[in-house]
Amino acid sequence: METMDGSMDQAIQSPALGRARLYHFLELALAHPAEDGFDHFRREATEKEFVATLLGGARPDEALAAAVEGAAGFFAGLRRSTFFEVETAHIGLFSANFPQVPCPPYGSLFTAADESKRLEEMLAIKHFYQENGVDIAENFDDLPDHLCVELEFLQLLCFRENDAVAEGDGGTAAGARMVQAEFLDRFLLPFTDRLSRIAVQAIPDNPYSQLLAATHRILAHHRRSLGEQPNSPSQHRESQP
Repeated sequence: METMDGSMDQAIQSPALGRARLYHFLELALAHPAEDGFDHFRREATEKEFVATLLGGARPDEALAAAVEGAAGFFAGLRRSTFFEVETAHIGLFSANFPQVPCPPYGSLFTAADESKRLEEMLAIKHFYQENGVDIAENFDDLPDHLCVELEFLQLLCFRENDAVAEGDGGTAAGARMVQAEFLDRFLLPFTDRLSRIAVQAIPDNPYSQLLAATHRILAHHRRSLGEQPNSPSQHRESQP
């Protein structure tokens, strides 16, 4: 069975490459749906490819089994829905609802100490990107702490690790893993922890709530695999959204 780009064997040989593919998939799946993407994500073959990449040929532990189950809820929800219903589900969870939007997809709303600190938090994540060689394009019309942007950045870090391993550069690979751990601990895990909890509690039948729960479990599993890192002395413990 192939992965999302047709190379499952390579994903098994390189955990970092497999994770990069997962984050690319999640970035696209959590974005506002388009009709061609809707058709792709509701195919059974797409789900099989996602699970194969997630497990990487290994038997799932409890956390990954829960991630597979959450993702299954997402795929099943898409298959029993029309495109209009899926788009409505996405909008109702992430961008427009009454009396308030349950899960606006911006990390600073969930990681800042209070509203007055939100700009400071957005600047902190933008600075983190820049320190690691990434800048936001001038024509980018959203905020740097959007969930899909954070997933794309983590995807890049995984690609860097994979490239370093392929070149036999252990120092650069270790550095990439350290940055992954720091980014997960500082930004993405606290964000997805709260976001997935709220989503599952507020609209449990929404397919995107199920995908958020799966996403957080995948991220937590990734963080545990990195172990203790110099800049992250206290390792994140997986919550139960």
